[in-house]
Amino acid sequence: MLRRKLAESLTARIFLMTTLILLCAGGITFGFIAWATPITYTAVLSDDLARQVNALVDELADTTFENCGPVLDAFLRDSGADAMLVGPDGQIADTGSQFAIQPVFEDSGAVTSPGYTVGRGSAVTYATEAGDNGDAVTVTTSQQATITADVRFADQDSLYTLYVTPRIEAENLAVQALCQMAPLLLLVLLTFSLLSALAYSRYITRPIVRLSGIAGKMAKLDFNWTCPEQRRDEIGKLGRSLNEMSHRLSAALTELEAANRSLLGEVERERELDRQRMEFFSAASHELKTPITILKGQITGMLEGVDVYRDRDKYLLRSLQVTGRMEKLIREMLAISRMESGATPAEQEPVDLSALLERQINLDAELFHQHGQRLVSDLTPGIIVTGAPSLLGKAVGNLLSNAALYSPEGAEIRVWCGLIAGSPSLTVENTGAQIGEEALPHLFEAFYREEVSRNRSTGGSGLGLYLVRMILKRHGATCTIENTEDGVRATARFPA
Repeated sequence: MLRRKLAESLTARIFLMTTLILLCAGGITFGFIAWATPITYTAVLSDDLARQVNALVDELADTTFENCGPVLDAFLRDSGADAMLVGPDGQIADTGSQFAIQPVFEDSGAVTSPGYTVGRGSAVTYATEAGDNGDAVTVTTSQQATITADVRFADQDSLYTLYVTPRIEAENLAVQALCQMAPLLLLVLLTFSLLSALAYSRYITRPIVRLSGIAGKMAKLDFNWTCPEQRRDEIGKLGRSLNEMSHRLSAALTELEAANRSLLGEVERERELDRQRMEFFSAASHELKTPITILKGQITGMLEGVDVYRDRDKYLLRSLQVTGRMEKLIREMLAISRMESGATPAEQEPVDLSALLERQINLDAELFHQHGQRLVSDLTPGIIVTGAPSLLGKAVGNLLSNAALYSPEGAEIRVWCGLIAGSPSLTVENTGAQIGEEALPHLFEAFYREEVSRNRSTGGSGLGLYLVRMILKRHGATCTIENTEDGVRATARFPA
């Protein structure tokens, strides 16, 4: 609102200033016209009369003196001027013209006075004064520009002088007409000045108001606009500069927002990793605390010879088993730590997935035999993936051992390797077991076990599938676990 008021105030100031300038310029112009019109009109009449006099002189040169009266009358009617012809003797010649100035004679034929009559009531007065020799004539006019010309007639060799004076009535009428038109001219001038000032002020302030609005949008970080000014003056240059600045600021802001989002994403990922690490170490502490407590109790009982612990061989064997589980857990934790830190060497080479599965099946054959389980394999030869053989072997071994640990006696373990939609894949399916639907999304979390009691006799440490997911993720592969009609199937798919 304040910006709009300022813009409107600027428009009003420009409007008033332009109006005053135009009025002053119009007044000066009007005064100059009023002053120059009579002068210009007289000059125009004089120039036109001079051309007519020249034409008259040419015509009189072909006319005799006796016939010059009608020619002079025609000239005086057309020009509206006064004229007289002075002869070689300095006296006004009697041309017989009805409108030209003629000498006045007495009845005897002599000149009786120096005055002369003026045709058609002219206000011009002519007078003659005789000199000492009686032949000098002085012709005077009343503030008029008299034109003189030498005239030679066709029948005479003597040189006559023609005096022609314009009338002043026409000039006075022009001035009177101008004075009568003055109020109307002033009104027209005022109206024209107001309209011109209004148009000019809007022409000047409209782009300024538009640029002010654009600057307000830029202050609010709104760059979805383009200044349409195509002018070549400073305002147009300012508009184009604002366009360029807007584009650069918009690009910089977009880059900044992208960097900020990326940074926020990194921060969130770091926080999630820290949270996962804390959960991992908390779970690891809990997993290690239980076997350590068991091991400490057994050793203390054996040392003190308490009741059943007197059978040291039996409880030494149990302590060794607990130590083995702790060792396995620690190895898995170290492997996970090395993989998370990127310290594990990732030697990339072509790996025959089918051959890898076959070797791992042979290594775990005794485990399946101890659990009374039957293994069925369907391996397509020549399924090649790129990766680290040691890591892939550990992932496949965890899937096979997981299937053996969570399947009942007499279950069937089915292993398949081949292509799924052009991608190298493998599946490990164990029958006779099902996983709760609420537990499926959490199976790849560290230390997660569906069996709430976490009894070692019914499962492992809860790190096997977590380690499988980490290894496959490093190889660009995915792993899913789903229930089937008669069991559970784990599927690993590698990139094509």
